Amino acid sequence: MVEFGEQLRKAREEKGMTQQSLAEQLYVTRQSVSRWECGDRYPDLITTKKISQILEVSLDDLLSGKEMTKLVERNPVIESKLANNVMIALYAFIAFSFAVTVVDIIIRFPLQSGAIDYSDIQVIVINVLGLIIQIAFFVYGLINAIRGTLSPKRMGIVISAYFIAMCITESDNISRDATWQLISLTVMLIIPRVLGAVTSFLYFVCAKNNKELPILVSIASLWGIVRIAITNYEMIRYAGQYVSMNTTLGLLLKICIYILILYQTYVLYKKRKNAIEISE
Repeated sequence: MVEFGEQLRKAREEKGMTQQSLAEQLYVTRQSVSRWECGDRYPDLITTKKISQILEVSLDDLLSGKEMTKLVERNPVIESKLANNVMIALYAFIAFSFAVTVVDIIIRFPLQSGAIDYSDIQVIVINVLGLIIQIAFFVYGLINAIRGTLSPKRMGIVISAYFIAMCITESDNISRDATWQLISLTVMLIIPRVLGAVTSFLYFVCAKNNKELPILVSIASLWGIVRIAITNYEMIRYAGQYVSMNTTLGLLLKICIYILILYQTYVLYKKRKNAIEISE
């Protein structure tokens, strides 16, 4: 990507423009232009097209097709400032909520130790493990989102970890005395989570451009939303339980996570598609 910076500086100087004058026409700061020319940061594809128009050079002179693909893979997936701020807030709330849940479980455990058997301890350990994984990776995503470095690879790590954590959480339905029917049902429920983890890793982290991958990631996310809705309905309908405010907020939070995954998948799909179209 250093080549892009050199080409940008050369084209700007040949046009007789300063970094400040170019920045003003692009509605960015002079520091942004300086970072592009140094190779520290890269403009998005739309801005790159504007640069080629302002400097009256072709995109081929600025970027090769291979460099255009690198532009997408190295830039943050979410480049809209508003959308990124929403994502930062959601990541922070998710990490905080899960951390509070872990602390609550740890505090309440000694008080209930007399009435807890082995199977209960197994469920608690599995749930805490799943929560700790989610906290660690959402904090990782939060830090990168704040820094503006949440590239497809880093975002894919967060999404894959979330699906893996969901697999671990679902596995708490399998106890030592579970029937084969229950085990089969649980495995069937875990399969979409495994699908989500594998396909999101291939699509985001490995940058595989198979058309089926974003569809499969979306299906796994939609299944997560449906699963939450079904569980909530069964709790009210058959167990005769009313959903508390705390439980409702937890369900809404999980739904928001899946919606965010759907949005991130769509944005990356559009960016990669635009990069291919522009390079052609």
